[in-house]
Amino acid sequence: MRTVLYAWEFGANLGHIGTFLPVARQLRSRGTTVHWAVSQPHQAARLLPQAGFDWLQAPTMPEQRREGPPLNYADILLRFGYANGTDLLGLVVAWRELLRLTGAKLVLADHAPTAILAARTLDIPVMLFGSGFFAPPPVHPTPNMRPWTPVVAEHLVATDQLALASINAVLQRYDRPQLDTLAQLFQVAENSLLSFPELDHYPARGPARYWGMLPAAVAADSAWPAAPGLRVFSYLRPETPHLEAALQALHELPGSVLIYAPGVPTELMQRYAASHLAFSPLPVDLNKVARQADAGLTYASPAATVAFLMAGKPVLMIPGHLEQFLFARRVEEMGAGLIQNPELPPHGLAAMLQRVLREPGVRDNAAAFAAKYANFDQNAVMTHIVARVEELAEAKATNPGAQP
Repeated sequence: MRTVLYAWEFGANLGHIGTFLPVARQLRSRGTTVHWAVSQPHQAARLLPQAGFDWLQAPTMPEQRREGPPLNYADILLRFGYANGTDLLGLVVAWRELLRLTGAKLVLADHAPTAILAARTLDIPVMLFGSGFFAPPPVHPTPNMRPWTPVVAEHLVATDQLALASINAVLQRYDRPQLDTLAQLFQVAENSLLSFPELDHYPARGPARYWGMLPAAVAADSAWPAAPGLRVFSYLRPETPHLEAALQALHELPGSVLIYAPGVPTELMQRYAASHLAFSPLPVDLNKVARQADAGLTYASPAATVAFLMAGKPVLMIPGHLEQFLFARRVEEMGAGLIQNPELPPHGLAAMLQRVLREPGVRDNAAAFAAKYANFDQNAVMTHIVARVEELAEAKATNPGAQP
């Protein structure tokens, strides 16, 4: 029997689950058993019950304090259990038990490096299911993720080696071959990425296989306010930097404004609601609202931002953490959007919103991206992904000792 485990270890919000859900449904309809291990169970409760799926809590560790912001991928791992071999072993043992309990023949790793490591100790194949940020390129050391900040190469090497020492201690315990570099952890059965080359967080990755983005399964009919003028859709979260400044800029905007802001306090929504501005109580069909809108304002959510780019619409982005900021930089480098730096005052935010709405160059670059991928068929890509998942899981189910 084909049985797969979707593993989501790092990250938050609905995008992870929402992106995999259409694939999971199709897999289930074709006879594959799908288990879920999720980092955020409360987010799972917003989508999975209606789809008839149950879920398990992914083994995770609270973030450990390290000096300064993370400089490379290894630096992120060191904050979540990889600085200490015993801590990492605790996580790996928990992941191994999940794999055994579910009988998984394949792991679909959505930013789940420890699930990848656990699967390696059990000779279970892994298929990556996420963006380029989740899998550093095959170089040593893992690259500086803050290219605007000079970092001594020796520091990156030392950071990699510290995380690698913990990984190899776990592999040694289970009598598995040692890794020479941290990036080798991501050399798995299927290491293609759910992204486009232009949007890869690591622009210097080199040759790679990109599936493109999948549609997120978060859809409800969107009711735009009946107001004349341009339309703007905004996807914000309570932790979005400059949240109130963004709401104020949207409130002052002439035209029709639709906002999806899950978790934002009711008091804030009541303060900024108006005849031309509405808050959607439910997740919306991102592809649909992107086609209907003239521009978007997002927290650099990949799902929402790509929906706008695929519709040829520009975006203003307010990233809240490094992954979002690196993604937003790639959009801005294409000239298809603008970034409000989260560390700078939002004095020009309203003017930036006007630029993405009216500046021809920004709109033309967004349209150029849409034209380049005009023949991109998300449903066809999903069909190919499902077929590849079945192939890998079937191979393991037929021959448990096989490595695809």
